[in-house]
Amino acid sequence: MGVVRATSPMRYASAVTRAAAGAVAVAATGVAAGAVSAVAPLWALPAAAVMLIVAIAFIDLTYVLVIAFMSSFLIFGRLGPMSIADLALGVAMIIAVLMLRGRGARSLQPLLWAGAFYLAMTLPQLLLNRYPENYVEWIHEVMLVTGSAIVGFVIGREGKARLALSLFIIACCALAVAALISSLTNGEGYVGPWHKNAVGAFLMYGAVIAFANPPWMRWKPVWAYAAFALCGVGMFSSRQALVGTLIGVLIVGMRPRFHNGKRSRWMLLVLLPAAWFVYAEVAEQLAQGDEFNSASQRLVWYADSVTVWLLSPLYGVGHRWWNTWHTGYGGFQPPNAELEVLTTTGVFGLVGFLGMFIAALWLLWRMEPVYGTVGFAVVAARFVQGQFDLYWVAGHASILWIVAGICYGVREHDKAEGIVWKPHPIQTIWRRTRGVRI
Repeated sequence: MGVVRATSPMRYASAVTRAAAGAVAVAATGVAAGAVSAVAPLWALPAAAVMLIVAIAFIDLTYVLVIAFMSSFLIFGRLGPMSIADLALGVAMIIAVLMLRGRGARSLQPLLWAGAFYLAMTLPQLLLNRYPENYVEWIHEVMLVTGSAIVGFVIGREGKARLALSLFIIACCALAVAALISSLTNGEGYVGPWHKNAVGAFLMYGAVIAFANPPWMRWKPVWAYAAFALCGVGMFSSRQALVGTLIGVLIVGMRPRFHNGKRSRWMLLVLLPAAWFVYAEVAEQLAQGDEFNSASQRLVWYADSVTVWLLSPLYGVGHRWWNTWHTGYGGFQPPNAELEVLTTTGVFGLVGFLGMFIAALWLLWRMEPVYGTVGFAVVAARFVQGQFDLYWVAGHASILWIVAGICYGVREHDKAEGIVWKPHPIQTIWRRTRGVRI
């Protein structure tokens, strides 16, 4: 394994200018924050946070995208009609679109077309189901899919992929510790405002990324495996996340490792017990006959979702019907990605949804493994986890496309910088490089 880096001229003048502008902006931020605290103390902290972000933008606008990426899942709450996560992602999308032009942006087009295919297939139902929540949610999905991919691409292209994903994994490790404490103190894995399955979905992403540990993240294997183990233990309260993680780990483990050309030998030692745990838990709940446990409740929701879908099989009844109750049903979001899409956008929407995932997975599989493996594993893990849980959820539904975009962005960054990753020759039982143990 190795990396060849081509030399490129250093732009010292530009760096000094940005640093100077950032210093001036930080100083101005301190003065403005002091003035706000004197006039309106309750707004002092939010104003200081906004001003600090503006100051950081003067130094490097890409850092704002990284902050928005972290805010999209760390900050829980609402600001008027939208969640803070959506607001952060929306601001990041606008900035990323402005930064997108040139420097390999054309390479992202196939992934954007995959997302556009789904969004186009859901357009007809907008004409049939005319109510505000439907229009707002469609725009929301534009942001969650194509907007997230653009944000991830710019983060990767500007050389901030390692920072963004490292911060994400560290945050997931902290969340895993909190989930473990919650489980040990009869909190059942709930962390603050987050449901245990919401926590599990975040930890699933962190575990898969840590296990993949692409070389451009530059994490030592011992730290990556430790983060993977911590996230894995922390998600044991969420069976859906465990299943998604198993698929992601299986994909990464079946592809030869970049640094030594080997496939993971101990992968089955982790996968089999976890798979048996999930099966035993679900079988036990179904055998209890308790109609209020999570497994039995899902069967009821599946049946109700099919009933809603049959009201308009081709086009669906519109987004957020569980909030508007215009179908006579509500109060629950279908805990299955396909049922949710069928009820909201019908058969046309489901064709677009499956087409989007098939195209994205195919594109990431064809990419060089050093870039595409982590993206493929994350997208596949989320798709599988979505078979047993809510799919269109702020934070969860954006991270997979941000990671996919990062994969494209890192590839373009390395190409522009002349960085070439040389993978280790693939090792098999019949073909080994001298000195490498199988």
